[in-house]
Amino acid sequence: MRTHTQLEVNGQADGRATVLAHAIMIYVVALVPTLPTFLLVRPLLLEVGPISQWDPIMTQFVLFLVLLIAFITLVQRFQRVVFGVLVAALLSLTVTTISGTFGFGDLVGGYAGVMGMLRETSNDLPMAAGRFAPFHDAFHLRRLVEQAGPEVRKAAVRMATAHFTKVKVEPEDNTLVQSFSVFKEINGRWRYVSDRKGGEYFASPAESQELMAGDCDDHAVLMAACIKAIGGEVRLVRTNGHIYPELKVGDDARLARATELIRKELFVKEARNAPLHHHTDRNGMHWINLDYTRPYPGGELMDEGIIGILDL
Repeated sequence: MRTHTQLEVNGQADGRATVLAHAIMIYVVALVPTLPTFLLVRPLLLEVGPISQWDPIMTQFVLFLVLLIAFITLVQRFQRVVFGVLVAALLSLTVTTISGTFGFGDLVGGYAGVMGMLRETSNDLPMAAGRFAPFHDAFHLRRLVEQAGPEVRKAAVRMATAHFTKVKVEPEDNTLVQSFSVFKEINGRWRYVSDRKGGEYFASPAESQELMAGDCDDHAVLMAACIKAIGGEVRLVRTNGHIYPELKVGDDARLARATELIRKELFVKEARNAPLHHHTDRNGMHWINLDYTRPYPGGELMDEGIIGILDL
């Protein structure tokens, strides 16, 4: 009787172990498509009107959880088909491994490469363009940028050709690369100096170019004026107590090209493994951050809560 009971206990333990192993296998199989799907869907979801107002961390957590549950449900529903495909894939992988044409390491490396490409391309930050408040001092800031004189143009040309002149690029990349050179020149020399307490002073681009010092709005105006002077498209973004410039890089293909240039050609040491932050407007055009928070374009934002955007 005791032996029979022991066999039942062992059988129950084996059964629980089998169920646990099966559940883990389903989870792992579902996780493989969940990760790339999450990286693809995340920036699109954060652009949806009401959702863009939610807490971004909680929104992304809920999105990942929903996708994981959905793929787990699909794997459970079609597990015979899924596991049949897995068995066939493992057999094929075994054959190719033995033949030396394609091994398990190649498979893992390929998947890691896809994940890295999706993760590292950029961080698309949420925007709610329909909910922006009026841009305080918009008229004055725009006039400072648009009325920059020939001395600013001269300084902009000098800064545009101060860096990256030996990098071989296509003609369509010239303005982008020269804008990044302006960014590098200004941010490499800029020193932050606050306005007087209780007051707001907006320096002209010429004054800021001479001093290479001032507060955030002085930096933003100088950066915008210099980049506009060499043919780039820029705008100013106002957050809580801060203003920073953004450079228009264009559509998805142009964003991918800008990311490649930043990571592999122009800011290799500074941005090789760092996230690149940008916004996407309603027309699908991407704008990359040019603030002084990081020594490369697309650096981390001081505040993601946008109050207003000033097109120039």
